[in-house]
Amino acid sequence: MINPTTHQTLPSNHLVIINSNLQVWSGTVKVQREQDLPDVDQDKLPPKTLVSDGRKVLIDSKELAGMESVRKAIERFLKEEGFSFRGAGGIAVTHEKYEEFMAKAPEFEQNFKDALDTLIERLPEAYQAQEDKYPDWAFMLAQSRPTDTQIRNRCKFGLGIFQLAPPDPKNPGSAGNAYYQDMLDQALPEMLKSISAAADKQLEKVRGKSRMLQSQLDNVRGLVKKLKAFAFLNDDIAPAADALAAVLTKLPLQGTLNMANTLLCVTVLEQLANPHQLLANGKAALEDHLQQEDDLFVQPELSIPATDDVTVAEPVPTTPVVSAPARRRGLTMTM
Repeated sequence: MINPTTHQTLPSNHLVIINSNLQVWSGTVKVQREQDLPDVDQDKLPPKTLVSDGRKVLIDSKELAGMESVRKAIERFLKEEGFSFRGAGGIAVTHEKYEEFMAKAPEFEQNFKDALDTLIERLPEAYQAQEDKYPDWAFMLAQSRPTDTQIRNRCKFGLGIFQLAPPDPKNPGSAGNAYYQDMLDQALPEMLKSISAAADKQLEKVRGKSRMLQSQLDNVRGLVKKLKAFAFLNDDIAPAADALAAVLTKLPLQGTLNMANTLLCVTVLEQLANPHQLLANGKAALEDHLQQEDDLFVQPELSIPATDDVTVAEPVPTTPVVSAPARRRGLTMTM
């Protein structure tokens, strides 16, 4: 479990929560016992593949795959640079990703409508195929076919999009605001968890390999980009992401990576897979950066002793001593 040690006040207006609020017909209708199963003995009930939980399956579920694939495509698109925010009940993305998503939303909606049209067109065949598969119960299925209009009414494209805001802004110490803050505090660990899980998945594919493809390297770059996009969640994220990005700039942009470059990329993935170490490295890099700024701009003070009615000669100009910049800790890459 990831437990950030520093409490962060999340700028909630930086996050947009999106849900793929699609309604897809289940392909089933409720069983009407008097109509569907009159005088049926207990040992002659329909198989569970046909009747389950009081509903009968009129078409094979694969007929609905087109609309369900749109839901999955939306989730994949959002999770490229977003993460599942369970506390908020959706996928959290930045404003930039939200705008990119809204530009693509009409395409998703059209794909859903096309998939629905295909389903409606195939309904007669789909109904018949199911009835042929269960000939003993064909009468029960045939008499319950919904109309095209009824199915269209059960299939709707929709999106849930909202931003987070405290429920009682005029009373920061209210109980409602406290619960709201508790929910916001989960954004950072859930974002890091999504990065860690994706990095672990990539490591399974490349660890121990002597070569690495550019497409795999692109996935690593994508994780670093995603990490940096949520830098507003914690001050240590930006320097950590910048340090990882600097390592990746040393890798070739074309061709297959050799063993040395592959090992370097694996090291980056290992950093991404360890959120605790990742933020610790980020904090170290930030502290070194601030120390370097202080060393460069703070000059020694000139001391002139006080005297009474005595002319003091102008001090001989001296060259200010500038401390050597501290060695950056940042990320230590070893192979």
